[in-house]
Order: sequence, then C-alpha cells, then structure tokens
Amino acid sequence: MEKLIPQNIEAEQSLLGSIIIDAEAYDLIADCLRADDFYRDAHRLIYASIVRLQACGTSADFITLCDDLELQGKLEEAGGADYLTSLINYVPTSANVEYYADIVARAALNRRLVHFAGQVAALAYAQDEKSLEKTEQLLFSIEKHTAAGDFSTMSTMMSDYINLLDRLHEHRGSLAGTPSGFRDIDLMTGGFQRSDLIILAGRPGMGKSSLAFSMAYNAASHGHKVAIFSLEMSKVQLEHRLMSMVSKINLAHLRSGWIEDDRWNDLMDYANNLSLLSIYVNDVPANPLASMRSQLRRLTRQYGQMDLVIVDYLGLIGPGEEKYENRVQEVSKISKGLKRLAREFEVPMLSLAQLSRAVEQTQTKSPQLSHLRDSGSIEEDADLVMFIYRSAYYATPEQLDLMPDADRYRADVNVAKHRNGPTGDIALHFNPQLTTFYDLEYSLKGDSND
Repeated sequence: MEKLIPQNIEAEQSLLGSIIIDAEAYDLIADCLRADDFYRDAHRLIYASIVRLQACGTSADFITLCDDLELQGKLEEAGGADYLTSLINYVPTSANVEYYADIVARAALNRRLVHFAGQVAALAYAQDEKSLEKTEQLLFSIEKHTAAGDFSTMSTMMSDYINLLDRLHEHRGSLAGTPSGFRDIDLMTGGFQRSDLIILAGRPGMGKSSLAFSMAYNAASHGHKVAIFSLEMSKVQLEHRLMSMVSKINLAHLRSGWIEDDRWNDLMDYANNLSLLSIYVNDVPANPLASMRSQLRRLTRQYGQMDLVIVDYLGLIGPGEEKYENRVQEVSKISKGLKRLAREFEVPMLSLAQLSRAVEQTQTKSPQLSHLRDSGSIEEDADLVMFIYRSAYYATPEQLDLMPDADRYRADVNVAKHRNGPTGDIALHFNPQLTTFYDLEYSLKGDSND
C-alpha cells in the first residue's frame, strides 16, 4: 500500500478561513508559517497574498484578497472568489487558529524530512564525495526553516538575570568567561564571553597565531573545550608549535629533528599530556563559513558545547558559493557571519585579522581601529578588538643588540574596543624561539632555546 505524503488539507482550509474572518488571527501564527508550508498550491497563493497585504498594513479579508489576487493574475489559480467564500464558511470561529497552524507546520516539516531522506539516498547512491557535507547542509536548511523567534518579557528576563547574578556571586573571584591564561587580559575582560566576536589583529610577524594558540593551550589546560579553524597552518605545524610551547624546545629544532636523545622520554610525556587536552583542530584551507558552521555543529554534537573557537585567520575564510562585487563587501559578510556563529553556538569566537600597510606608514607604527584591513565592518561587528604590537620587530640588528631583554621580548596588546568593559594596554613577554607568550613577570631564566 502506497503511503500518502504528509498533509492536512482540512487544517490548511481552517487556518486560511480563520485569518480571513479575523484579521488579528494572522499575528498569532505569522512567525511560524511560510507560504511554502502549505501543501495545496491554491493555499500557497492565498497565504502569500495574506502576507503581502499584511506587509502593506492592509487586513486580509474577502474583498482585499480577491483584489490582490486579481492584480497578481492569480485569482483563478487560487480557486476563484467562490473558493475564498467556501473557506470563510469552513470555520465558524478563529479560536483554534494556532492549533491549525501547528498541524500545518508539522505536516510541512514531515514533507521536508521525506524529501530530505530522498536527497540523502540519492547522494549515497551517486557515491558523492561530499555526501556527508551536503547532508549536513540539507539538514541545517530544515533546522533553520523551523527556527522561530519571540520577545521575552521583563519578568522572564529579570528572573533569568537574578539566577545569573546568583551563580556569579557563588563563584565570585573566578572568571565569568573562558580564560586567556594571561592575568591582565583576563582582569580587563573577565575572560572571553559567550556569544562575543573577538578580533585579534596585527601586521604579519607580530605573533597573532602564537598568541591565539597560547590562549587555546591555556584555556584547555583549565579544562575548557577549544576548537581551532587553522586556515593558514597545517595540523603538523600546529603540533610543532604546541610541543615547543610545552617542552620549551626551540621550534626550529623540532621542525628539523635536532632533538637530544635524552629528551625523548620527556617529549613522550608532553605528547601524552597534550593528547588529554580538549583541543580540536580543523586545518581545511579556504574553509567557507557555511562549512565551518556544519563542522562546528558536528563537533558540538560529538563533544558538547565549545568554550572557545579560534579562526586563524579571517582573511583566509573562503567565499563559498556567494559572489561579491569587491573584497570589502566580502570581508563585511564574513565578519557578520562570524558574529552570527558566535551567537548561534553561544561561544566566544576569536578571529585573527590582518592590519593594512597603513600602520607602517605612521611614525609610531602603533595599530589603530582604522587600520583593520579591507572593512570597517570588522570593527562594527566585533565586541572586543585587540591589537598586538612588538617594537623589536621593527628594530635593526644593531638596535636589537643594544636593547635590554625587557624591551626585546616585550609585546604590547592594546584592547582598543571593548563593548562591555574597559580598554587599555597590556604588556606580555614573547619568546621568539618558542613562539610563546607569557605574562610580563615571567622569568627569563625559565626560557630554553635547546
């Protein structure tokens, strides 16, 4: 026996009839239904006309619907005036409009799931190389379609807020957000906050990636889950950096294999300790936002909610299927997309960004918000903007020889924008051989350049 596709024509008729006899009924269901949720084509046309009239501030009654459908050349296709009259006579009251809407929405969802299953089967039979990725995208399109938003009352908001304050009070003295592991940064920010877009920017060679990976390691060492989209470095390069960071063996020596025989046991211990950290790395180059969303969703399903997501770096995110008129438009779209990801997954989103060459044309070479490359949208979308600057980077070899160690290894982090807190400068210690950052009071005696 052949199964019928999910549908409920009676509920569709009752829903449309309720709206026609009671204009206010539309406001009760507008957020959860679209025209393509209706199974019958005529009903899609009628509901689309209702939406169009409401958008113009006109109530959708029998007269206005007939007129609008006539203007669109769709009245006969929608069943004509007689069919609209039958819809009015179909229900005596609009009291159950939300119930009808729920039936229509559920039937529409089940039809999409049936269609989704067919598409997944077709991908599998075709042995498509990207079948898993395409399946995730199809599923996300269904999830996105069913998502609905609503307002919250102050009563609900204040109740939630008091509960939040109670938790903060109970854990007073501890960070509210994910720690960066750097004392002064954490004091200024309270840790990286969920749903925030954090931009760490600097010119090439300043140590953006090293600082971000130091933060990832510090957060994971405190039991937090960290996801890294490494669009520039491969997993092997990142592994070298993390091992250099924890073992304090010169990064160049690790890369070339110049490791003392008596260090191997230590390296195995360090590798075992690193393997216990909840750090998850994706090194797909030119990864577009749509794919990053899908990959992050799978990661969250498997390991739970992330506490920090790092993107290295914004300028290397792929454009996906969209076409842009210029680079500024593309970067603006990407920065807004990163902010949406931060909110969607309720996670601090730390993205690295390049600064324009204009910063090097200034006398001090100190970064400003106006130096963010390709788009003013980055500054607008970000909740927190940090710049990293090392004056020793611009020094000549002769000048470096004369520099005291405190200046040679100093890195300044400028919190230039902080939507919910103070701004200011923070000094860190940078070890170039280990490509690692520490709090400023870190003892140079602890460095090792093996």
